[in-house]
This record gives sequence, structure tokens and C-alpha cells, in this order.
Amino acid sequence: MTLQLKPRYVTRAINEEVNIELQVLLWELLDSIAVKRKDKMDYLQIFELVNNGNNIRIINFQEQPAMKEEFIIGKGKLNIKDATIWIIDEPNNQTMLFPSDY
Repeated sequence: MTLQLKPRYVTRAINEEVNIELQVLLWELLDSIAVKRKDKMDYLQIFELVNNGNNIRIINFQEQPAMKEEFIIGKGKLNIKDATIWIIDEPNNQTMLFPSDY
């Protein structure tokens, strides 16, 4: 399956509070999830980021159909605080935002 590339946007808050490496990582996770789920991909993907000392736990949820997946990555130089980030997949673009940006 090839991914349909759409323009991708981030809100000002994401741009100011989430470093570019983490933004890229979330876009890459979205792409890998899309390949796995194919036609079962919901338009709203929720990513919960939890800082676990040396690791970052990323929990991905979607509502329709209900799915949950967890990823553990080495923190390396990523300096993150716990956060919830949404990625909304619309017909013509994708947007990364905090729930408070909605």
C-alpha cells in the first residue's frame, strides 16, 4: 500500500512546544499505523506521550473502530513533558495539534 501524501500542518502551539524531532517521529508513527490499519484508520489519531525517565511511552488511540497501540522509544536527546497530541486526517491535509487548539 502506498500512502497518499497530503500537506501536513502543525499549530503554533505544537511548533512552539514540541521539538521537530518529536514532530517527525509522530508523523512517521502515523504513516506506519496507516499502513498497518489500511481502511480501518480513523480520521482522528490520539497520541499520549508519557516521559518514563530514559524512555518515552507513546500510546496511540482511535475511536472508530476502537484501537489502541503502545510504542516505547529511547528518549535520547528528546526533552518532552507528558502531553496529548492529536493528528486529524482531513480529505486535503493532516494537522497536528493539542486538544486545546481545537
